[in-house]
Amino acid sequence: MTQQVSERIALVAPSAEAAAILRRDLIAWLADRGHRVLCITPPGAGRYMRILRDTGAQHRTIEIPPQPLRALNDWQTITSLVTQFRDWQPNISLAFGLRTLALAAVAARRAGVKRVVSLVNGLPSDGVESVGRRRFSHAVRSSDAIVFHNHDNARVLAQQKLLPPNLPTLVVPGSGIDLRTFKAAPLPSRDQGLVFLMLGRLERRRGVMEYKVAAQQLKARWPNAQFRFAGPTSGEADAISPDALTEGGAIEYLGHLEDVRPALAACHVFVYPSYWEGMPRAVLEALATGRPVITTTAPGCVETVDEKVSGCLIPPADTSALVTAMDSYLANPDQVAAGSRAARLKAERRFDAKHVNASMMRILGLG
Repeated sequence: MTQQVSERIALVAPSAEAAAILRRDLIAWLADRGHRVLCITPPGAGRYMRILRDTGAQHRTIEIPPQPLRALNDWQTITSLVTQFRDWQPNISLAFGLRTLALAAVAARRAGVKRVVSLVNGLPSDGVESVGRRRFSHAVRSSDAIVFHNHDNARVLAQQKLLPPNLPTLVVPGSGIDLRTFKAAPLPSRDQGLVFLMLGRLERRRGVMEYKVAAQQLKARWPNAQFRFAGPTSGEADAISPDALTEGGAIEYLGHLEDVRPALAACHVFVYPSYWEGMPRAVLEALATGRPVITTTAPGCVETVDEKVSGCLIPPADTSALVTAMDSYLANPDQVAAGSRAARLKAERRFDAKHVNASMMRILGLG
């Protein structure tokens, strides 16, 4: 039997949290197969550094300005990344986060990294304009392959002629989900009413305000129903404060949870009315737990749910449609059990991290 060659892979991420939470399974998968992984991220909380170390990765920090305020910022970041690459000498680079990959792909190519892979884990509403069409195009030309988290994003960039026809591309369903960590959980009793849960950052683009308004309307009709939200605050322009979320008393805010599994196990229906995503990990976690999901027809979200089987699909930013979907479970609670079984089957069939990681290994040139 031929012994597998150990490779050196540099993973460049927009934050230590993103690397630790979204890529933990992939890093562990690579490390278990004898490959060496270096994570390059901006500084982050110690708990995320510990997660990366526990998965077998090394870690280095670099400042990546969130917005391209000046061309000098880009030049300085690329230069710093080139220095990191030349010092550690990876054979392969993988970068994700639109702005991060736009800089890292160029730096990796300049540093002589043999294989450069860029992962588009989501496009904002303005496409690539937030980083600049020219800058993104340069990153694509510097890449040996592009990975997407949903088919809509791949289709948009192809239509805009930002993907050369001979460039290898791959679509994987997000980061996948470890089905051993997120196991199917029994549904809680309905004696105290149905429990709805949303997990996400406190940002308008996630559909937080639609969820709040829907909860207020439904609470008036179904006083025993419970509406919960868990997730961190945000520093983005569309951030919502916890007080704004809980004003009126319809929603219970659980704060930022290090482990979301108990909250998922305690709910009946998961709600995620986002405007756009790459592939929402929170939805994958809910499906794996065996919870029917109400989400939107937005890119990334639409691929997670089989309509009227494992959940409901509604238009983004449509509070009325969200109320109707949530009300359908309140009026017919028996459908929760069928949706629960279908959700778990969907996770097993489509989102198993083992299948995602095997595909990533191949596109990285490791399998």
